[in-house]
Amino acid sequence: MSSSELRDGYLCSWCQLEKGKLIAIPHPQSRLAVRHFDYPSQAEVVGRVTGVAMRIVEGENVEGGAPPR
Repeated sequence: MSSSELRDGYLCSWCQLEKGKLIAIPHPQSRLAVRHFDYPSQAEVVGRVTGVAMRIVEGENVEGGAPPR
């Protein structure tokens, strides 16, 4: 996963370099479109996520009951 700075904000997505293009692939649940940039003239990768630790489900579990103790 990479982070890129845009003129109007930031972009955080899975990225793929292919034939001089940087393809930014967002998470499917974000409902954002895949974006293509000429690389390196239109895009610069400014960071890379190497690990994430987070709780995926908060409160109730996916079956709707209380979380395990």
